[in-house]
Amino acid sequence: MRIKQTLQLSILLAACAFASSPIEAQTRRAMTFDDVMSLRVVSDPQISPDGKQVAFVVTQADMKTNFRNSDVWLVSTDGGAPRAMTLSPRRDDSPRWSPDSRRLAFISDRDGKAQVYVIAIDGGEPQRVTDAQTAVQSFEWSPDARRIGYIAADPIPEAREKEKKDGFDQIVADSEYQYSHINIVDVAQPSRPMKLTDGPLHATELAWSPDGNSIAFTARNTPKLGDSHTTEIYAIEASGKQSQPSRLTNNDRAESDVAWSPDGKAISYLSTSDKYPSIGPSRIHLLRVSKSAAGFEPDWTYRILQPEFAGYIRDHHWSGDGKSIYFSADVAAMRRIGRIMPDVSTIEWAGMAGKLDGSSSLSASSDRIAYLEESTESPAEVYSANINEVFGNRASVRQLTHLNPQAQTFALGRVEAIKWKSKDGREIEGILVYPIDYEAGRRYPLITSIHGGPEGAYQLSFMASYGEAPHIYASRGYASFFPNFRGSSNYGAEFASANVGDLGGGDYQDIMTGVDYLIERGIADPARLAIKGYSYGGYMAGWIIGHTDRFKAAVFGAGLSNAISYYSQGDIQYQRETLHQGTPWRNNQNMIERSPVFYLQNAKTPSLIYQGEKDERVPLPQSLETYMGLKKAGVATQLVVYPREGHGLREPKHQLDKMRREMEWMEKYVQVATEKSAVR
Repeated sequence: MRIKQTLQLSILLAACAFASSPIEAQTRRAMTFDDVMSLRVVSDPQISPDGKQVAFVVTQADMKTNFRNSDVWLVSTDGGAPRAMTLSPRRDDSPRWSPDSRRLAFISDRDGKAQVYVIAIDGGEPQRVTDAQTAVQSFEWSPDARRIGYIAADPIPEAREKEKKDGFDQIVADSEYQYSHINIVDVAQPSRPMKLTDGPLHATELAWSPDGNSIAFTARNTPKLGDSHTTEIYAIEASGKQSQPSRLTNNDRAESDVAWSPDGKAISYLSTSDKYPSIGPSRIHLLRVSKSAAGFEPDWTYRILQPEFAGYIRDHHWSGDGKSIYFSADVAAMRRIGRIMPDVSTIEWAGMAGKLDGSSSLSASSDRIAYLEESTESPAEVYSANINEVFGNRASVRQLTHLNPQAQTFALGRVEAIKWKSKDGREIEGILVYPIDYEAGRRYPLITSIHGGPEGAYQLSFMASYGEAPHIYASRGYASFFPNFRGSSNYGAEFASANVGDLGGGDYQDIMTGVDYLIERGIADPARLAIKGYSYGGYMAGWIIGHTDRFKAAVFGAGLSNAISYYSQGDIQYQRETLHQGTPWRNNQNMIERSPVFYLQNAKTPSLIYQGEKDERVPLPQSLETYMGLKKAGVATQLVVYPREGHGLREPKHQLDKMRREMEWMEKYVQVATEKSAVR
C-alpha cells in the first residue's frame, strides 16, 4: 500500500508542477528515443455503473525486464489523484466492473497463464476466479454479478501431449485445432465452471442478455485468422440446457462487437456492408431476435444504421433506455464519439475540433461517459463528462489523468493535415510534421512514412512510438509526411476499395504526387528524400524503390515481396484474393505484375529491412526475398531479424534498437545526399 501511495503522490505532484508552470517554447527540449520508451500508454477506460469512478489500463516499458508491463488504475470522476489497483510485474488489463460497482474483474498472468481475477474496490487482494488450462482471452460479468462468462481455448488432449513428449511431435497442417469455447463460472464457487459451447466452433466474443438467461457470441469455423470471414453470430441459453447454439447470421462477412438492446429484443453488431466483404467500414447492424422452444430465431430483415457513413466505427454501446447507441469512429484524420438514435438513424457528434476522442464507456444510467482524448501535442488521457454536455459546450468535461506531464517539456514539430490532387485528380489527405524551428522558404529533408493495411490511416495523434517518432526527426531538421493513400480506411468504402486489383498503381501515384506537392510548396528538398513503412507500408516501400531512384534511403519491415509465394506463407489468403482478384493458380497475372521482387533489379536506394522471426502475417521469407534481390542488384542493404517477434515488435529493447538503427540509416544516407547537393 505504501508503494501505491508514493506512486500516486509523485504523479499528482508532477502533474501539478507542470500545470502551474507552463513551459515556454524556448525552454522545451528535443524528444529522445528514451522519452518514447518511457511514455505511459493509457487505454480501455471503463466507467463504473454508478458513474463515480473510472478504471483504466496503464502500460509502460520496463527496460530491465524487457517487458511492457500493464496495470489497472482507478480514478474518481470528481477528480483527484489516480491510483494503481494492481502492481503486478506482469500483465493486468481488461478491467470490467461488476454491475453493483463494488468489484473489478480483470485479466492477469501473474501466476502463469492469463486468468480472471476479482478485486474489491474498498481494499483487499485480487482473488482468482478462473482456473482455465489455457489463457483466458476475454470475459464478461453476468447482469446479476453472480457469474462470469469467459472464453478460453481447449487444452491439448493428454494423450496427444504424451505423444509429443515421446517424440511424436509432428505437425499436420490444418488439423488438431484448439478451438476456443465459452465457459461460465460462479464467482462465489469458482472451482466448478460450466462449459457452455463445444465442438468445431471457435468463439471470439460474448455478450450476456439483459436478463442474464442467454448469451450471444461471435464464432468462426476455425481458429485461423484467414477464416475470419466465416464469423457469424450465435445465441445460446446460459443455463447450459440448449445442446447447440442457434445461428443468427449467415453471410460471408465477419461480425464483431456484439451487444443486446436493453429490452433484450434485438442484437446489434458491427460488420461491413459494401461490395467487398473484407474491405470497407464496419457499420452498426440491428437484428431482431425471438426465443422459441427450438432456440433463438432471427428476423433476417436486419437494419443497417447509416449505410452510407464513410467513417470506420470501432465500438458501440446502447444507452440504458435503449433510445440511443453511442460509438467511436475514425473519420478521415480524426477519431470521434457519436450517438445515433436507431429509430431516426441520424448522427450527433461529441468532442472538440482537433482532438481525437474515442474508446468510451457509459454509466448504467447513461448520464456519464468516460473516454480517451488525445491531440498532436498530448498523449491520450482519461476524460469524463456529463453525457449531454460532452455533446454540447463541454462545460463539465473533466480531464481525470495527467500521466505524462513530461510531454509538456518536449519540443514538437508543427503538425497539420494537408490535401493534394493525385495524378488522376482524386483528392488525397495526409499529415505533415514540420521540422522544429521551420523557416518558410528553406527546404528540408523529407521522410515519407507509409502505413500498413492497406486499410489503415494516419490520424492527428501524438506520434511517439517505436513505429513513428517524427518529432525526434523534427528536432534534427527533418520534415515527415504521412499520406493516407487510396485503399486507406476512414474515407468510405469506395476509397478503401479503390486499389483492388491496382496495388502499386493509384496508391503509388497518391504517395508520389504528395511528395511532389511538398516539393512545390518549397518544404521538401528533392535531393534529400527518404521512405519508410511497415507491413503494407513495407510492401509499398519495396515497390517504390523498384520504380524510382528519387529516395536516398529506405527503411521498411514485414513487407510482402512476392505475392505468389506470400499467398501460401501468410495467414490472410481471403484478403489477398480480393486485393489481387485472383490466386496463384487462377488469374495470377496481377500477383506477378504487382510483386516488388520482380522490379528490384532497378533499385538504387540503400535499404534497411527489419523483420520479426516468428511473423505469421508476413513471414520471414518475404523479407529474405527482398534482401537477396537488393544484394544481387548491388544495392547497399541490411536485414535485421528480431528473435521471437511476430507481426510488430513487442520487446522494448527490440523497439529501441529498431528506432536507433532507423535513425542511423537515415542520417548516413540522407546526409551523404546533403553533402553531394552542397558540392553541386
